[in-house]
Amino acid sequence: MTLKAVLVYSNDDGFSLGVELIRAAAADRLSPSRVEHRVWFHEDVGNLAEDYLGHYNAFMARLFDYRPDVISFSAFVWNHDEFTRMGRIVKRHLPDCRVVWGGAQANSRRMAAHLLREYPWLDLVLRGEAEEAYPDLLEHLARGGDLGAVAGLTRRVDGEPVHNDDPPDVDLGALPLVFTADRLPLEPILRRRPGAVLAYETGRGCRQKCRFCLYSAPKLRAFPMERIERELTYLLAGGIPYLRMCDAHLGISRHRAMEIFEIVAEHNRGTVVDVYPDVKHVDLDYVRAMNRAGCRVITLGIQSSDADTLQLAARRFDRQRFAQAASLIRRHHNHALAADIIIGMPGDNADKVRDSVRFAYASGVEKVHFAPLMAFPGTDFFEYAEQYGIEFFDFQPPLVVSSRGFGTEDYRRAMVFAGRVEALQDIAPTLLRCMIAVADCDVADWAERLDLGSGADPAPRIEEADLPSGVRRLLLDGLAWDAAVRAQRATTAQDPPGLADGALVADVAPDAVHWADHPVHLLLRDFTLTFDALAQERQGYLFPRGGAVGYPLTGPLLAAFEAAAVGITVGEWRDKTRAGSATEPTREVCDAAFRILCATGVVALREEG
Repeated sequence: MTLKAVLVYSNDDGFSLGVELIRAAAADRLSPSRVEHRVWFHEDVGNLAEDYLGHYNAFMARLFDYRPDVISFSAFVWNHDEFTRMGRIVKRHLPDCRVVWGGAQANSRRMAAHLLREYPWLDLVLRGEAEEAYPDLLEHLARGGDLGAVAGLTRRVDGEPVHNDDPPDVDLGALPLVFTADRLPLEPILRRRPGAVLAYETGRGCRQKCRFCLYSAPKLRAFPMERIERELTYLLAGGIPYLRMCDAHLGISRHRAMEIFEIVAEHNRGTVVDVYPDVKHVDLDYVRAMNRAGCRVITLGIQSSDADTLQLAARRFDRQRFAQAASLIRRHHNHALAADIIIGMPGDNADKVRDSVRFAYASGVEKVHFAPLMAFPGTDFFEYAEQYGIEFFDFQPPLVVSSRGFGTEDYRRAMVFAGRVEALQDIAPTLLRCMIAVADCDVADWAERLDLGSGADPAPRIEEADLPSGVRRLLLDGLAWDAAVRAQRATTAQDPPGLADGALVADVAPDAVHWADHPVHLLLRDFTLTFDALAQERQGYLFPRGGAVGYPLTGPLLAAFEAAAVGITVGEWRDKTRAGSATEPTREVCDAAFRILCATGVVALREEG
């Protein structure tokens, strides 16, 4: 009799690299006559008002129609609660169906035992890498074999959890290909999620063994370069919009990372490729290779800049090397480099979190992402939580609410501070950039003082602050720029006006120009600029409706602005602009300037007559 087995997963993108690797391994290892294996994507509820449990209806209809003998759930933080409810549904209606949990949420003996004790509907938990263990489990279930021989399995014996030996590290070179036209057609994925982010890995593990990180568990290994080249060629040729290289350190080694950049550069036709580089690998050649490949650095990890905290976390962190890498990336590649900081680490506290933010901004980071510490199953901070004074809110999610040195009050203070920093980054990014440019400006302190999330107007606090007049003016310039961009995005873009020679200039509104005492656009363009290197000169800016960019009023644009006068024709306006410009702009250049002036409301045209 054929065993009917289902593997269920759920996430935002409708794609799981881990599940696809398991699907491919199961297809290679399992005989269809013995095991009929299917993979189901579960569409989680997005809006109860629109769906109202329709996602459960769809799941149950499929479940009762197929009636599997084994159903396995690939569980993690984001779907734990959902899969808990679904597991109970399965056991209630199909009591003979074996319910199995695996994935990152079950990758721990402690967590596996907890799950089996807490969830009577759950039969088995599979720990560790599953490409070999999962097909092995299904083979044993199909033939009624001894489950004690399945590596990585936790089961009940006389009502108590019993752990089989941990599974060996998977041989990455022996895994079947996933990204091929036969294995994984891309069209259904992109049809289901047009903006899906497909994950890809070139290796597993991490040379760091940080006690908070899931990457620290598996042994450091790399996939063969031949496989990487073949799969990346297929993915990039398929025109996927987003690809995320989810290695802890791209390529494992610098040499392999450079090879991967060459492969991507050769085949990329517009895919946005996100990477997480090892800061030890980053130099100017690395950044240039990354740029040629069209790769994008999303974030670099800081977590904490405090030496004692990092030591407790077993994290090796070279502050100087990080700052050098961040500066190179920010200067030559990514104008919006971000960094991660964790709240709640043992040894840290609210004041040290503030210091980490200061360090991030001083290193060239423009945006800080905060995450509360989560003690993920399989990490030291989960397995030995008591040793580090870690208190969970619950096992799901394993959210840390206090740890050694990081008490409850520190946690509250740090979260309030993080909210104010994020508000500054989101509401006034140009003001933030201006603050970073000022050597003695404490951005962390300003984020708290301004409290932009409260809706308070920050201008009076800046005007009243004990600051040199030039610094105060720069911060107000940055604030005005942010206000102009918000207003720009809130208005509807207009069609480009016709520029027939006989069209008349009906109105000129100089007030539509935004004036600043500093060339703010240079700060936004050049990370290396500081306040001391920034000339104080009055500069006008234009913000076209419905856009997201500001144009400095210079060159032909300035000449066109100065030449505009009510009642003249476009032809006359063009002649005056050329005469008033030192560069004698072409007709095309003049017309481009005219369109910007019209799109910003500085000039209005009407047809003659």
